[in-house]
Amino acid sequence: MPHTSSTTTPARHDGRGRLAWVPLAVVLALGVLLRIGGLSDKLVWHDEVFTRLFVAGQESGSWFPRLYAGEPLPVAEVQGLQRLTPGSTLVDTARGLALNEPQHPPAYYLLARLWVGWFGDGIGPLRVLSALCSLLGFPALWWLVRELCWARRVAWTALGLLAFSPFFLLYAQEAREYALWGVLVVAATAALLRALRRGTLAAWACYALLTAACLYTSFSSAGVLGAHGLFVLWQARGRPTPQARAFAVACAATLALFSPWLLALRVHWEAFRTSMAWSGTVVVPRAELLAELARNGSRVVLDLGSLGGGVLPWVGVAAGALLLVVAVGALPRTAPAGAEALILCLIGLPVALLLGPDLVFGGIRSLSARYLVPAWLGLLLALAFLLGGEGRWVSRLRVGVLALAGLSCVLDTFDPAPWTKGVSVSLPAVAAEVNAAEAPLVFGNEERHHPGNLLALSLLLRPDARMRFLRFGVDPRLGPEDRAVFLFSPTPQFRELVETETGGRCRLLVKDVHLELWRLER
Repeated sequence: MPHTSSTTTPARHDGRGRLAWVPLAVVLALGVLLRIGGLSDKLVWHDEVFTRLFVAGQESGSWFPRLYAGEPLPVAEVQGLQRLTPGSTLVDTARGLALNEPQHPPAYYLLARLWVGWFGDGIGPLRVLSALCSLLGFPALWWLVRELCWARRVAWTALGLLAFSPFFLLYAQEAREYALWGVLVVAATAALLRALRRGTLAAWACYALLTAACLYTSFSSAGVLGAHGLFVLWQARGRPTPQARAFAVACAATLALFSPWLLALRVHWEAFRTSMAWSGTVVVPRAELLAELARNGSRVVLDLGSLGGGVLPWVGVAAGALLLVVAVGALPRTAPAGAEALILCLIGLPVALLLGPDLVFGGIRSLSARYLVPAWLGLLLALAFLLGGEGRWVSRLRVGVLALAGLSCVLDTFDPAPWTKGVSVSLPAVAAEVNAAEAPLVFGNEERHHPGNLLALSLLLRPDARMRFLRFGVDPRLGPEDRAVFLFSPTPQFRELVETETGGRCRLLVKDVHLELWRLER
């Protein structure tokens, strides 16, 4: 796609032109510091536990029977399951994913396995890997914006928005694949524009390799390929132009490179269906779906959720969502036609692929903000074009938005359990109740988000705590020495069984939509 010169800003060679770099440098430096600061202090949650298990070379056939043997386990033994298994290899990591969660392609996990072999298997080193991946997003985004247009101010603004984006900051501190995926989505999109502009074999080969890397990092990259395809069709006006044919060949090469994992998915299809069953079985009202989509989208630029309940967080959601809607609506005026079309494709198709089935058939696919990284990148680009323009009001708005975004990032940095921790946000409250008792014993069964939350809870418990993992229908067998007994998210049947066996009564201590903690009083 040829560059558009209408948005070109003349270079300035005076002192003021050189000083224009200073605010950007400050914002980028703060963005880097926010990403690497306090990585070990945040809660290790359900999904990160499974990252550690797969990276450690364990699959459920090995660690699940050890946990659910029915005997009380010292908390140190439960924690030890998340350490690197001696003698494990990259093959063990890939096999564990294929057998248990084939919906997670192996690229990030294999990289993480190499990383922990070099730097240690604690949560800190794993999160450092994500933070470093996220830093690669800055040159990748600069490349993408420069492929879209020649306006340096737009590129600078995009980098500032990425540096201070609450969404991208929080996922830069997660021991999951989403920081790496975001970088690859940006790089693959830039590579597409470069291949369309140059038309060389090397450029298209680069695009095919990057899109294959996207797919090996997240299956949701299918939406990215679809968005790219829509953009190429728009550019070719639906005709089989040389560029369109080259794109089709590159996509075929991408699928050929990804075919080994597609084969693994077919072989282990039942494991895939079981792991993803949650996304289609839970039904929430359509209005709640749309409200959560607006909240997740607003987090690209503004997130006041760390301030707790009340009106203010929702004011932030309304302000952030309104700003992004204005940015998208202004694209015909602020961006070249090609940039507008590409951004709309990146936003529209991924959202439609997840939100559409939820609205029609029910489910909560679209509630997981991490699956919509391409759409959030599209919104960030739209906002960069809006705030990257000239004029006093645009300059003031740019400064105001970056200031509020930076404040959001600071608030999220000091929140030990932000919204990205999902089903585990209440674990610190659970641990506080358990640790207040002497020699506590925590029961857990197979219901709900077990055993991931229980494994995450073990990292917060006092050294003399014990944990007991039970299958359904197993007698709890409590002894007289078990005085401080807690039930973690028990089924009603299990709670009644414990009360019947002991003659005691369970008292609810902690409850949210994902977990509960009860204490047995005898």
